[in-house]
Amino acid sequence: MPYFIVFLVTPVAVAIALYRRDPRRFLDGPDEDAPQRLLNWAAGLLSPQRAEWGRAMLGELGALDGWWRRLRFALGCAGAALIMPPWGRAAAALWATIGVAAASLAIHAVLLVDYGLGTGDWIALAVVGLTCVGYLLGASALLRRPGVALPGVLGGVFATLAVLGLSGFTAADQVTFVPIGWERGMIVFAVPAVIGVAGTLWRRDPATGRRIARLAALSGGLLQLLYATVAVAILGGGGPPDEDGGFTIRGTVSDRLGNNIVHLAVTTLIIAMVGWAAAALAGSVMRRVSPAAAPARDA
Repeated sequence: MPYFIVFLVTPVAVAIALYRRDPRRFLDGPDEDAPQRLLNWAAGLLSPQRAEWGRAMLGELGALDGWWRRLRFALGCAGAALIMPPWGRAAAALWATIGVAAASLAIHAVLLVDYGLGTGDWIALAVVGLTCVGYLLGASALLRRPGVALPGVLGGVFATLAVLGLSGFTAADQVTFVPIGWERGMIVFAVPAVIGVAGTLWRRDPATGRRIARLAALSGGLLQLLYATVAVAILGGGGPPDEDGGFTIRGTVSDRLGNNIVHLAVTTLIIAMVGWAAAALAGSVMRRVSPAAAPARDA
């Protein structure tokens, strides 16, 4: 239950912090409305070959009158930016992230139907779905930042492989692994710290390193959710007995799916927080070593 409370409260706290820093992130400012922000976001996902097209669409939007007309135009351009090749690195990474999230939710839903799980499990699936949507929105904002897409996604893959290397790659390993001692230190501190420091060194910019750590947290959380959900699909109610004992098959499946939700929240928060701190610390060390370096931009 405490993990679930953190899971719900943290996104709200982040949103409040962002709003307090700059309310115009959420409200239309005098110079930029929602359609223009949407089209700017879509243009940031384009490949270099289509950058001129993106600038042309922004110019056309500026000539349109009426909020709804501008919004329809921006939505059409955003859809074209995501669907029409050649894709930019950011758009390709976003589609891969969407695929991972969609696969996890689809497998989860099939398990609910196959095992006849109850209303509470469907509510949990809805919560996971909304969470995945939030992850995708966060990832889309980070992916369009220069120098973030590739290292951020690779950081998520690295975190996933590191955890699997410690737990084991089999389905049974996924439902029985409980990190202790040095394993917990590796998962909680070492792996996220490596991601944050490597992200800062990638561009020699701690602001970029912090963004890379956040993107690695989102992509790594979704990758681990998919792997764990596949593990539950393979085992069903079988495999090693649960520690609590006494579960029916449906109860066992429900419990394992619930654990996946908790792990998703904890994994994301750990990588994001520790990676962010490591990136900031690496930037501080860089500034001390190179006093002439320009101050880092705010994340």
